[in-house]
Amino acid sequence: MKDNMQLIKFFLTSFYAKPKQPVIQVLLIIAFIYVAIQYFALTLMIYFIATPEEYLLYNVLLSNGVTYLLISYFAISVVFSQSDFAIFAHLPISAKRVVMSKIISGVALPIMVVSILTIPTFFILLIEFKLAVAVKSIAFLLVMNVLIVLFLLLMLSILNHFRSEFTNTSVYLLVRMILILSIGISPIVYFLIKNYQAISIVLAKLDASTISSLSASILDFLDIGYRFAMQQSLVETLLSLNTVISFILLFALCYLLLKVTIKMIASKYYEHGLLVSRIEKTTKVWGRDIKSSWFNYLQREYWIIQSEPYFKMQAILGSVLTPICTIIFLMLVQTNILRTEWIVNYESFIFPYMVLLMSCMNNISGTPYSREGKYYASSITLPFDTQKIYMAKVVISSCISTISVVISYIIYMLFGRGDIITGLLLLITILLVITYNLLSPLYDRRHPLLEWTNPSEAIKSNPTVLISLLYGLPLLIVIGLLHFSLRTFNVSPLMTAVIILIVVTLCTITLIYKIFDKKNSECPSP
Repeated sequence: MKDNMQLIKFFLTSFYAKPKQPVIQVLLIIAFIYVAIQYFALTLMIYFIATPEEYLLYNVLLSNGVTYLLISYFAISVVFSQSDFAIFAHLPISAKRVVMSKIISGVALPIMVVSILTIPTFFILLIEFKLAVAVKSIAFLLVMNVLIVLFLLLMLSILNHFRSEFTNTSVYLLVRMILILSIGISPIVYFLIKNYQAISIVLAKLDASTISSLSASILDFLDIGYRFAMQQSLVETLLSLNTVISFILLFALCYLLLKVTIKMIASKYYEHGLLVSRIEKTTKVWGRDIKSSWFNYLQREYWIIQSEPYFKMQAILGSVLTPICTIIFLMLVQTNILRTEWIVNYESFIFPYMVLLMSCMNNISGTPYSREGKYYASSITLPFDTQKIYMAKVVISSCISTISVVISYIIYMLFGRGDIITGLLLLITILLVITYNLLSPLYDRRHPLLEWTNPSEAIKSNPTVLISLLYGLPLLIVIGLLHFSLRTFNVSPLMTAVIILIVVTLCTITLIYKIFDKKNSECPSP
């Protein structure tokens, strides 16, 4: 047991290392306090609007949702990470012990966070019910959270069992992300399908003119969800488990899921560890017959992204997130669920800037030098052209963003909204994406974060992600204000698009000239 605790402590200190930058530490504390306040405010609002029974149900659902989101991230970055394989492969420690320690370490923080968030709920339940009911409700909530965690880990371990069947790591990562999203949204989709007519009636009667009318509309939504939940046999079965024997059975089920998950992951621990190590040590070469230095620089950037699964996941997210948001936006406009006329009236203005912001707000363009890590030294010691290195980084990040932009506009046109103005807006969006990617790496080039052991530290613990926004966003805001001003003065949409296209083209050309024509653009030594 003592050896297991040492392993757990090792993983906890490895994966949950405190960020080195004081700014990031302060931001994390502020972010947690903000989320905690929002969570408490939401549960308090439900408490004052709904009945105690409805409050109890929705509190469990909120807690389950937060747990699912947290474990989705930590399951990927902790439990199914193979970064520890090089350390433990040659040690006399069984794979089951390593996997068990990783699971406990990955689950520890999400469960602890959710437990802290449920402290105000306990006092509310104590006021509304008796002490025994409050304790039993909190215990049931925590057990349900553990069940959700272990169920998700079991599903991912089944997929992980067949990891070697995937010829491409990126495909496996994409399938894993789709599985997590599918499991998470399937209950919501099922609820919407079964209650579409009832929800449509409530939306038709939605009145937000006063606080009391808005509260009544929200209460109608809560009533629909509560009645639907009470009609489900699974919910009835879970709510009936309120005895000591029932809790013992739930704990036994949790233990069984844990043992099965550990066994499935451990059975492939060495095989997948060797597979990942072999892939990471294999040089990814494409265009080897093309005699051009530009392809060599592009190859280098491509290899850096391919070197870590986390970087590949960020690239995939940068490509698919904008199209997903486009589909959601167009469905909202098409059905007018939000009943906001201004979104419908200004759809042609909102859509291109939504796509633009979603395509620019990724972690790829702002951290290209930090991602290099130990390979950054080669760009200084070897006879590389720093301007071509910078340009290659801009090209790679622009390609990822452009893919998402083009897919989003194709989806937009499939909804019957394609015309010549849409084509011009597509060109404007692509040029603005390139312009943003020209500016966002400037700070990271001067102050790269190179001392990281976990690839996620190069992005999530890097203040460059936030600072890079200050380099690229001002130009986007100016262009957006110019576009809005032209439409305000009743300039035709076609003429507005042409003017914006000319301005953006000139800005892009000027930036390229200013950045790459200067001899002092060399990257300083770290």
